[in-house]
Amino acid sequence: MTSDIRSPLGTAGLALGLGLTAVVLGLGGCAPREPTQTGSIDTDGFRTRHPIVVEEGEETLDVPVGVHVARLPAAMLAAVESFGRDARQNGASGVTMMVPNGSVNEVAAHRTARELVAALGRAGIASHAVTRRTYEALGPDDAAPIRLTYPRIVARVPHECGRWPDQATSDWGNRDYWNFGCATQANIAAMTANPTDLVAPRTLGVGDGTRQAVVMQAYRAGKPTKTESGLPSPGLSSVGGGQ
Repeated sequence: MTSDIRSPLGTAGLALGLGLTAVVLGLGGCAPREPTQTGSIDTDGFRTRHPIVVEEGEETLDVPVGVHVARLPAAMLAAVESFGRDARQNGASGVTMMVPNGSVNEVAAHRTARELVAALGRAGIASHAVTRRTYEALGPDDAAPIRLTYPRIVARVPHECGRWPDQATSDWGNRDYWNFGCATQANIAAMTANPTDLVAPRTLGVGDGTRQAVVMQAYRAGKPTKTESGLPSPGLSSVGGGQ
């Protein structure tokens, strides 16, 4: 014969436990939730790895000089004059001329240097603003050029492209490889005509007064002010029997 004896605290304890569980769940629902974070892909990774820096550099022009050359051709002199005009437009105080020493064309190079000074003078660079220096050639058989340089602000990537420090397929984070975007950044820097545009935009230039007057007259007369493009009206193609 078995006796069914139940403790009076059993039912009460069970009810108390269920009540505490409900209170805890209720308070948990009112607690502030942490924002959900996911592993996003870096969108500016190549801009951070391969930044375009604006700094002071040099603009150079190498002038080839033959051993028995009497004078430079007109096309080369025109290029030197253009180089001098660019130096003035970029605010350079002068041009440095580096003449080879100890090369097979040393005599011809020193004679050609006078032609270059005259060409720079025609571009607005005075003779006293041309600093003449010499540099040692690689050897007596080297036909070294004359190098013209002037300081200017340049844009460039601070390192060479084509480096592969890691395997391109070893990153499981779905990120781009290290060399990604380097060539694009370098090309953008090389194509920038005025590197200071990357630092701050230019101010607006003077507007076209004649065009403004034409537009205002058409506006006062109630006529269209847009520019006529003159494009032909679209039509059906004759390919396939269309009319």
